[in-house]
Amino acid sequence: MRRILQFILVLMLILPGARAGAADELVFWNFWNPEFILPVIEKFEKAHPGVRIRNEQINWGNGLDKIVVALANGMAPDICELGSTWMGRFSAGGALLDLTDQVKDLAADYQMWEPVSRLGRIYGVPWLVSTRVLFYNRGLFKMAGLDPARPPQTWPELLDAARRMHDPARGIFGFGMNAGEGHVLYKKFMPFVWGNGGEILDKNGQFVFDSPATRAALEFYLKLSQFSYLEKQDLLDEAFKSGKIGLTVSGSWNFADFPKDAPALDFGVALLPKPAPDRGFSASFLGGQVLVLFKNCRNPALAVEFMRFLSLAENTMPITRKALVSFPAHRAAYRDPLFSDPRLAVFVEQMKTAVHPPLHPAWIEIEKVLNTAIEKAMYGTGVNLVFAEMALEVEQLRARGLLPSQSASQPPVAVDAPALSSGLPAVGLPIFLLALIGCGALLAALLGIFAVQRYRQPRTSADAAGPIIRSQRVLLFLSPWLVTFLVFWLYPLAFSLLLSLFDHDIFRPETAAFAGLKNYGRLFHDREFAQSFVNTLLFVIGTTPFTTILALILALMINSVRRGSQVFRSIFFLPSIVSIVVTATIFKSFYSPVGMLNRLMELFGLPGHAWLVEKGLALPAIMLMTIWAWTGYYMVLYLAAIKAVPRQLYEAAEVDGADEWQQFRYITLPQIHYMTIFILTVNTIRTWQVFPEVFTLTRGGPVGTTNTMVHHLYETAFRYHETGYASAISFVLLAVILGFSIVQMRILKGARQ
Repeated sequence: MRRILQFILVLMLILPGARAGAADELVFWNFWNPEFILPVIEKFEKAHPGVRIRNEQINWGNGLDKIVVALANGMAPDICELGSTWMGRFSAGGALLDLTDQVKDLAADYQMWEPVSRLGRIYGVPWLVSTRVLFYNRGLFKMAGLDPARPPQTWPELLDAARRMHDPARGIFGFGMNAGEGHVLYKKFMPFVWGNGGEILDKNGQFVFDSPATRAALEFYLKLSQFSYLEKQDLLDEAFKSGKIGLTVSGSWNFADFPKDAPALDFGVALLPKPAPDRGFSASFLGGQVLVLFKNCRNPALAVEFMRFLSLAENTMPITRKALVSFPAHRAAYRDPLFSDPRLAVFVEQMKTAVHPPLHPAWIEIEKVLNTAIEKAMYGTGVNLVFAEMALEVEQLRARGLLPSQSASQPPVAVDAPALSSGLPAVGLPIFLLALIGCGALLAALLGIFAVQRYRQPRTSADAAGPIIRSQRVLLFLSPWLVTFLVFWLYPLAFSLLLSLFDHDIFRPETAAFAGLKNYGRLFHDREFAQSFVNTLLFVIGTTPFTTILALILALMINSVRRGSQVFRSIFFLPSIVSIVVTATIFKSFYSPVGMLNRLMELFGLPGHAWLVEKGLALPAIMLMTIWAWTGYYMVLYLAAIKAVPRQLYEAAEVDGADEWQQFRYITLPQIHYMTIFILTVNTIRTWQVFPEVFTLTRGGPVGTTNTMVHHLYETAFRYHETGYASAISFVLLAVILGFSIVQMRILKGARQ
């Protein structure tokens, strides 16, 4: 036993060092298809013999979460691609290397330096930039009597064009407006604010979003929404591609999709309209990707050389040509013949007046405030109420030190987070030690109880070695499970419980402070938590009974089929073996504006719906998908239980004259009672923890109507980095699931008796 423990300890000491690797090997995390990146890496490695760049692809869905967690645990890559709007937190948090001396000579060659600069220092290299422009359908323009050669240039012209093309009865909509996408919505609304002279923050960091310019922009946006189709970006692009939308704000990626999917589509692009001919300017969202080095970079000099090489025009243009999602930040790239296309030239022109969001450590929280306010207004909340609720959220950010108080002239010191450390201190050394000691004490107690019980058992001839030796032998065989139990279950549970008693930010672990039951008390005042609890409860009530009853009906039907039962069983069981993320992706297309569901409704003369965007339909749509995905699994369990019922019981009932209903009621149901308890319990636990469906389809929108407890927990921990509060939510969820399961089993067992 001692040798096994020594071996495990050696592994624990060796494995962290495996990350170090060779000094000439660098790890590069990025969001691009490897076919775009690997040729550049191969070219660099060929010019630098002995150097290896290890490419690792991450995705935009959870890339930020993965980077933050890796950083907090000392496992960050050497080189990383970051979204430009994330730079405020990373640069202020001290996570990045200062590259001023190494890259300041590039200032004149690149655009979009704002997101990589802070307090006169440079923390990254601009790599790719992007913006949005106005797309318009020339054919619909002609049908509405509009001049296809003159797209809208002002707000009134945009509103008039959308109104004249809008004809929902024919499935034609004047404007395509983003909805149900919290992290995208502000990118489409803020150009109207910026173009009208509004701002989010002033030069002192004060929140000044509530201004006459913003209110005017919002009032116009709401008028425009009356002639709009509300959907997510990818589905809006699909609807525009199919000729159902006259105007929409979108990106250059359409130039890669439209020629393949809609070669006959006659469309044009233009600058975003300004408020009036003599007022404002054509603003748009400016963003992109930047390259940074984390402080744990093993060879900064080599990494900087690779970054400079990667961002050169000739090495960036292949990405633009193939994906057409972003444009090079290097100014020399725009001499390429690709940009002689008049449509792409519009994007280049729009970037000259596009605006990048303010660089702020709390930008993610500010973005949430903006998105919530805009979305509420779009879904019918009064403008005055929207801004009043937004003021309360801003005050909460001030109370947390994320925004300066109104009396302050400069941002508070708390905004500049302490430097992120690595390894165990990054997760809070005191909390780690307490959790480890607690796990050790609990495990020792369990082992002690086990040893005492073994010692008290009567000895046999096979136990001549003595009770202590027997216990050691048993522990030897149990050790793989015990180690797994300790590392992957007991320790995380203890750590999370302790974490729930702290104010802990995964991005600023050094600021962790004991909070007692404060996090649990905060739950009673958290409207988002209350809404997520209600949504989850509705989800449980709306799926568990239907899934269970439908599974039982299908099991009875298949059990009664004499031929082909295995085929039907396989067909109904198939959805449950497919990844729920894959299933959700399929249903996203099924629910799209041009999806199969809306097409079927059109055949019956019924109007289509934006199923994942309308407040009253989004949660039921996810429920329907869940019922479809899981019914087959529970059907198989019921089928096994039904086939296990002794045939003699049915034969005796038939002799006594019992019909099929009586046999089902008095024989089948009682005999499968314990399987029903098991299915209901497992189903309830699963539905209370619903997450991948929501994460894939709606991300909690629209207006929080699909935000479930686990999704709220995930966002709190990994997007807003409040891990202490998220841990408190997790234990409340644990208590709720445990309580519901106990009550459920007692009720069903009572009914059985």
